[in-house]
Amino acid sequence: MYNVLLCDDNEVFLSETEKMITAEYKGILNVTVSKTIAEALAEISEINMDIAVLDIEMDKESGIDLARILNEKFPDCRIIYLTNHISYASDVYSTDHTYFVLKDDMDKNLPRAIEKAVNEKEAQKNDFITVSSKDRKRVLKICDILYCERTGRTTTVFLKDESFVSLENLDRLYDVLSEKGFTKCHKSFIVNMDKVSEIFRNKYVFEGGKEVPISRSFSDSTKTDFAKFMCRGV
Repeated sequence: MYNVLLCDDNEVFLSETEKMITAEYKGILNVTVSKTIAEALAEISEINMDIAVLDIEMDKESGIDLARILNEKFPDCRIIYLTNHISYASDVYSTDHTYFVLKDDMDKNLPRAIEKAVNEKEAQKNDFITVSSKDRKRVLKICDILYCERTGRTTTVFLKDESFVSLENLDRLYDVLSEKGFTKCHKSFIVNMDKVSEIFRNKYVFEGGKEVPISRSFSDSTKTDFAKFMCRGV
């Protein structure tokens, strides 16, 4: 059973969304509804959320701000934006999200978004990689990896709050991780695109300020990878 948060200040859309989800996923999704961010924050203080369907424009509040809080509190929570405004399509990329749905297309695209989020949660149960270090093997959740850097004969794996030196070959890691949203932006670096907050001509920037260079020889391929990755679900 997965916990789902619905947040929308429009009671009509909130009710329609709840009915659509519960009818299709009865017994699979446990739905909690809120009409304000304050209500949503009260709910997430008591319940771990797996999926969140968020309106973006709610009176003076923004669902994007709520998504940032969810990203921080529940990094594995799948965010789905549900909005009337296509103009917000670029703004949502300041957050980790799974889908962007226009309310006019809700009947067609919201079920797809929910299905994708559920499938990602199911896949996440087995989404691990075993990495050898000098004295042991470590089993990592792939979504916890920010990037990997090859230096000499070792590869350093960077996580949010730590890093460690591995004996793994960078190309071997990339073979596994390339299908998991990673791109090779330099002969010595592979990057988890889901963790990137900004992209520049010559570097990726992560939340917190960490930077990884994009070399000239990998510039075109990595930017193509990133564009495809960011356009998923829009």
